Amino acid sequence: MWSPTLLTGVALGGMLGALARYALGAALAPLVLKSGFPWVTLLINVSGSFALGLLSALALRGTVSPEARAALGVGFLGAYTTFSTFSVDLDGMLLRGDTLRAGAYLLGNVGLGLLAALAGRVVGR
Repeated sequence: MWSPTLLTGVALGGMLGALARYALGAALAPLVLKSGFPWVTLLINVSGSFALGLLSALALRGTVSPEARAALGVGFLGAYTTFSTFSVDLDGMLLRGDTLRAGAYLLGNVGLGLLAALAGRVVGR
């Protein structure tokens, strides 16, 4: 279960997921600054939910090896998505009294994330 291949895959996947998240955040930073809304975190969490739903469906079909699932799911997507940033962003909106945006952000991350995971699973079938 804890083979060197599996651990290396998770480590490399995590590195690439973190780099992808950083690059997307840097590329979209002007949008966030202009709008004051954490679009990057929302986009990352929804796209990551879709990708993990797809990966899970493919794994259930047996088309993805356990090593690839660990590298992509735990490694890449674990580093790419970010529940902690979502939580801090939401807390900041609530502290500023921006309840309408906070509600939209909460529903966007949870609702769209769930829909994206379901869509990924359907596509994976």
